[in-house]
Amino acid sequence: MALDPNSEVKLTPGQKVQLREGTVVKLDPNSSVRVIGELKIPQPSKYQLQPEAKSATDELPFTSYVIFKNVKFGAGMVETGWSYDLTDTTRPQLQHCYYRQAIAEGLAGKITLALNGSPKAPSPLAKLPFKFEEALGNCVWFSGY
Repeated sequence: MALDPNSEVKLTPGQKVQLREGTVVKLDPNSSVRVIGELKIPQPSKYQLQPEAKSATDELPFTSYVIFKNVKFGAGMVETGWSYDLTDTTRPQLQHCYYRQAIAEGLAGKITLALNGSPKAPSPLAKLPFKFEEALGNCVWFSGY
């Protein structure tokens, strides 16, 4: 089945749409999706967390992890990180969004765009050429934060 790119599909109450497994659906970047039910947050395995790992001084370190979402943007990428600690794995403790661009082999520039959804205007000393507002629009924030 094919639809005109400018068409809209509306469902009446009780109607459902099923997609074949493996089907890819693209959403307009200005759209929003509301999830009803349980939201599955990816979490590292015990093998990845290595809960028994200790430092050289035999101290048990505090374990946290970050889930990264990357979007290609201009000559670089917009990277959003959702930082979790093991006391609450259902929502991030901190979210950060950066614009990152390679400058040379092994060297990259990184400029903070926002923290926890609040924009942080770049320093006038920032030398990476990119459009701040457009880059900011590519941050991927945790739903409901």
